Amino acid sequence: MHRAGTIGLARQELAARDGESVGTLTSEVLAPSLAALTALEQATGALAAGDDPEAEDRYAAALDAAVRLGGYDTWQDALAEHRIDVPEPPPLLRWPDLGIRPGAPQVRARGVAVDERLIAPVDLALDGGDRLLVTGANGAGKSTLLAVLAGALQPTQGDLWTAKEARVVLITQETAAHHRGLTAREAYVRHVGRLVACRALRDADAVRPGALGLLDSEAMATPVGRMSQGQQRRLDLALALAGRPSVILLDEPTNHLSSVLVNELTEAIRHTSAAVVVATHDRQLLRDLADWPRLEIEGPRGATMPGI
Repeated sequence: MHRAGTIGLARQELAARDGESVGTLTSEVLAPSLAALTALEQATGALAAGDDPEAEDRYAAALDAAVRLGGYDTWQDALAEHRIDVPEPPPLLRWPDLGIRPGAPQVRARGVAVDERLIAPVDLALDGGDRLLVTGANGAGKSTLLAVLAGALQPTQGDLWTAKEARVVLITQETAAHHRGLTAREAYVRHVGRLVACRALRDADAVRPGALGLLDSEAMATPVGRMSQGQQRRLDLALALAGRPSVILLDEPTNHLSSVLVNELTEAIRHTSAAVVVATHDRQLLRDLADWPRLEIEGPRGATMPGI
């Protein structure tokens, strides 16, 4: 279904014969009513035309037949009693054109490690359009590596270089800590304001939340503290995309997202011009991204991308 509406159902028990389906039974039951309504419509047209001397009698007979079959008001009452309200479908994700030049250098990591959190030194390079799937056992340091690449955590070993024009965003495993009293729209305005204030973004270049299809107008007016985890996750994604990132780091991106949005997100990150790094245990996502280069983090020997 592609739009909201109301479906009316009148309950009736039917005895099914061999070879009959719901469709044939329904057609059989509705046939007298449809015939009566058709006759009434034809008689009404003849009466309005005024050139049939028997039109009035035909109209009276057709109306009487329709009433004997249950009557207009009775049908309307039955439909109203058994109606089903169909909710609005969730918005479709509309990924923005980020306009990142393919191959443009973004991030370089040389032997980065973090004491007791990312023991294995990691080497990697990320350029515009690159893809990378980070895997490894729990506790190996996947989330720590993404935090280092995002500049949110300083490595205790090795070097990290980020291009001056690079815009790196990290979407963590759990929803971000926003002020719970702010509406989603206010959280967005504050986020963009900080990016503009530090000259990481021009206000005119910000991706407006309505353009993404992640949150409808009602959700944007909802205080963050009253949003579901799924809505908060959508808000995190909207804020990340607002700044037109050149590198997108996704830590367990399927958490708290519907299967529909996960499919849309998977399709989007396969085609975006930004560099994308995904760390996940999700088996379906691993299958969907099986053709991506993989960085396996395990043991003290370290981890290195091919070609580094």
